[in-house]
Amino acid sequence: MAVKIITDSISYPEKAQAEALGIGLVPISLHFGPNEVYRDLVDLKPQEFYEKLTKVKELPTTSAPSPSQYEDAFRQALDQADEVFCLTVAGNLSMSHQAAIQAKKDLPPDMSDRVIVFDTETTGAPSCLMAIEAAHMANAGASLTTIHEKIAGYLPFAKLVVMFDTLSYIEKSGRCGKVAAIAGNLFHVKPVIYVYRGTTKFFGRPRGITQASRLIFDEFAKDVANATHIHLAFTHANAEQNLEQLKAMIFDKYPNITTEMVPFTTSMGSHAGPGIIGIGYIYSQG
Repeated sequence: MAVKIITDSISYPEKAQAEALGIGLVPISLHFGPNEVYRDLVDLKPQEFYEKLTKVKELPTTSAPSPSQYEDAFRQALDQADEVFCLTVAGNLSMSHQAAIQAKKDLPPDMSDRVIVFDTETTGAPSCLMAIEAAHMANAGASLTTIHEKIAGYLPFAKLVVMFDTLSYIEKSGRCGKVAAIAGNLFHVKPVIYVYRGTTKFFGRPRGITQASRLIFDEFAKDVANATHIHLAFTHANAEQNLEQLKAMIFDKYPNITTEMVPFTTSMGSHAGPGIIGIGYIYSQG
């Protein structure tokens, strides 16, 4: 294999697909109190994480992989491949990117020169899609430079759009007041956010899944109106059944669209809770 693709667990596709594509994993750590630490996707699967989340009083915390974890992954990859393309979640959202950069610096020059660390400037599903496309290119024999240039071209055209099922977990994390959370849950408010180029923005507070699905769809349709290539991933936090309306809207208008199903990132889920649904997408224009 000429180029090995590596990602953190926030940017890691569904396990079977990732393993089939040969994508390497450097997991973040999940901390439930001071004594319970799990490696994301290794010791704890997304379904297990969200089930556990509903039973704890204090929200878990996350920590990025260490530089030494990345360095080990780079060294192992370079034993088998000529070069490494490492994708990380947005550098301003996690320390994962900085850890990978430090690991590259710690390698001997003859190894460091064969590694590119790439900031996806997003999180979750869009990062996963970049990793999937990079892996397909690598497996088809593309060079490291070609892969880098192609994936970098998606940076202005990558977005994550998701609905939170409840405000209760956001209230626990201190990102929303208790009264607002109670009122939001009482009136079935489903906050919708997007992540674009490292910025997270609340842009809608629809009532119910139907309205939220429509808002997500409209944002997607607006973005890809002039797209020549679209790659989309559905994502959820133990709530796949709640994606049906959104899926119907998308497949009705875009029957031939290329889609994936990827787990919702636990780093965001630890603050937002289970029940999340949404999409991530990357696209090209011109």
